[in-house]
Amino acid sequence: MKKSLILYFLLFGLVTYSFAQTSFETKVSGSGPIIILIPGLASSGDVWQETVAELSKTNECHILTLPGFAGQPATDLSAGFLSEIKTEIAKYIQQLDQPVSLIGHSLGGFLSLQLANEYPDLISKAVIVDSYPFYSAAINPTSTVEMMKPMAKQMKITIENLSAEDFEKQQMASMPIMTATESRIPELVEWSMKSDQGTVSQAIYELMTTDYRPNLKSLETPILVLGAWYSGKDYGMTAESVKDNFELQYQLAENVQIKMAPTAHHFIMWDNPEWFMTQIQNFVK
Repeated sequence: MKKSLILYFLLFGLVTYSFAQTSFETKVSGSGPIIILIPGLASSGDVWQETVAELSKTNECHILTLPGFAGQPATDLSAGFLSEIKTEIAKYIQQLDQPVSLIGHSLGGFLSLQLANEYPDLISKAVIVDSYPFYSAAINPTSTVEMMKPMAKQMKITIENLSAEDFEKQQMASMPIMTATESRIPELVEWSMKSDQGTVSQAIYELMTTDYRPNLKSLETPILVLGAWYSGKDYGMTAESVKDNFELQYQLAENVQIKMAPTAHHFIMWDNPEWFMTQIQNFVK
């Protein structure tokens, strides 16, 4: 009987873990070297569905949905959001007993960058999907934290106080900039509407007022940055100009590659899926 059970687990790649309860939801799929996928602001882990369908053929994928996003219950924000989640994810990885690769989109990319830098023994590689070490400098390269604090605070207050109807209108208006895949827009809006506005506003405030660029001089973990530019082409942006911004922001990181998606908006994994998977598989293997 014991031998039969061992064979069953070997054949089907079933893996079980005993973890302390986390504020984020985790789904596990596949077997092999571990990859943790972290979605962005107000997104569900289901954003990685097509990515995981491919990666789980050769890897064990842990797909997170962060607290306060897409229906996952919110947590106490009195100590902040990003630093608390970063620490919690690090503790989760420590229980896996092996180094992992990270793939993070947007806010998830920012967390992945911090984790790769601060926990090099836990992270073997990290893919940063359309994310910057200082978000505010992506719009204005001369931005400083002090300069951005008043604007970020006002934006935080505005989002917190929006009615559900106005919040939905805001999300609907912004989504065509986020993805060129129109069929996915209702899904994005649904995730946003299921998100806690207090968590969303706090996360935006922290992203706007956190400049992580100086920390990159200590980064040892190999990093792949996948950038998007196409949604800005009507505003004078080019692949070259956006890549220049990425290179400027990541200039202190020695072991970093930066590649620009051909025609994707922010959700590169949806808009240029074949290109996206090629970059991921070539880097993570």
